Amino acid sequence: MTLVTRPCAVCGASEFAPVYPATVAADAGDPAAYFSSSRSRAGYLAIVRCTRCDLVMTNPRDDDATLARTYAGLEDRAYDAEEHNRTQMARAHLAFVQHHCARPGRLIDVGCATGTLARVASEAGWQATGLDASAWAIARARKRCPQAEFVSGLIEEAEFPAAGFDVVTLWDTLEHVSDPAAVLRRVRTWLRPDGWLFLNVPNCESIPARLMGRRWVLLLREHLWYFSPRTITALLQHCGFAGVETRPNFVVFSLANVADRIGQYPAAPARVAGKLATSAIAKRIRLRFPIGEMNVAARKLEPPTA
Repeated sequence: MTLVTRPCAVCGASEFAPVYPATVAADAGDPAAYFSSSRSRAGYLAIVRCTRCDLVMTNPRDDDATLARTYAGLEDRAYDAEEHNRTQMARAHLAFVQHHCARPGRLIDVGCATGTLARVASEAGWQATGLDASAWAIARARKRCPQAEFVSGLIEEAEFPAAGFDVVTLWDTLEHVSDPAAVLRRVRTWLRPDGWLFLNVPNCESIPARLMGRRWVLLLREHLWYFSPRTITALLQHCGFAGVETRPNFVVFSLANVADRIGQYPAAPARVAGKLATSAIAKRIRLRFPIGEMNVAARKLEPPTA
């Protein structure tokens, strides 16, 4: 494991101002303990802001080899246990897609996890494909949705036909990748002319982010980038997309899942959180609330601007 420093993903600058000091020591052990909903500990490395364009990011952060190894071996059982609630969120995401693309076509969900969005899209008439680095997640996806195609591998190495899809989605994915601009340019080639891209990313200018400050729940070691409407728009335009639209995202979790996540923090009331996390009643109580994410829609521009 090595921590590395990276330039700004939006403007390429290398001068940063501190935002929040790290809550995780550089030698805190296996980084995988801090990744996914099933993490055993929650915390983050140093958070900084680009002095040129204001993009907020983790810097320094885990090196690419560590990230690839961690995601390939990920088994997120806490995430998988929330399938019913994730289905509700996936339907809301698909409604956002269909607001812009009324007629079902070819869709690829990049960072598909256990395939919930691909399954919901398939049921709505879409020809769906899912891509994820986790072999465990892809195996679960194939079992739950045999009518869709699922591919295991890194985004940066995946090969799909040029102009092969009408829609590309990256729900809760772009903030995890080493080079967002490279990923956006790559998936852009998979889109047909005038195809649509849909994202869900942390919004560092959201009300939850501003109110919670250094305790914002999306400040996590696995999150490398924290966008705002302005910085995500600039990045998308730079990568050949136009007509960027953003809106707040609402999550749906069981009370048990929320308690489990609270218990991942060192200062959390572990006994209370532990009891709630295993409570049958808490597993049935569903909560819908904003945590500071935004949905983003953008259209492929022909020809690209850069």
